[in-house]
Amino acid sequence: MTAILIGSAFQLATIPLAGALSDIVNRRLLYAVAAVGGVVWVAVFFLLIGGSSFGMLVLGAVVGLTFHSFMYGPQAAFVTEQFSLRLRSTGASLAYTIAGVFGGAIAPLMFTFLLDRTDSWVPVFVYIMAMGVLTVLGLALGRGPDPAEEESYVAQNLGAEQLSARES
Repeated sequence: MTAILIGSAFQLATIPLAGALSDIVNRRLLYAVAAVGGVVWVAVFFLLIGGSSFGMLVLGAVVGLTFHSFMYGPQAAFVTEQFSLRLRSTGASLAYTIAGVFGGAIAPLMFTFLLDRTDSWVPVFVYIMAMGVLTVLGLALGRGPDPAEEESYVAQNLGAEQLSARES
């Protein structure tokens, strides 16, 4: 628990840093690098904690949660970019909720099931690797920001508001 708290404390800085960085560099590439790095780190993490060293556990948690930060920081912007302005709020809300169910509920159940049946971390790693592949595939298939669409939508609605204000 202490190792997770230490790693989480680092996230206070790394999540906003990752979000800001994703506004400067290619958001999807940053997310993909973090996803692949996180998957690779899972194998390293399992090997690190095999020796039962508290320092290695802290190192594993800090590095793993840093990869998580570089996915979580840009996530809100990436998810909202997947939907047109008209559908953005509903689409992002549904996507976030559904992802929470699959990532937050099903994954831990699968980990427990796999560990119970095999007594090995390797099947858990294979499951995480499969989820990493799906993540990178989703990033590749997702749409990027469309400034022209946003400007057009704002101009249309601003024009309608100004016209309505003149008629009053």
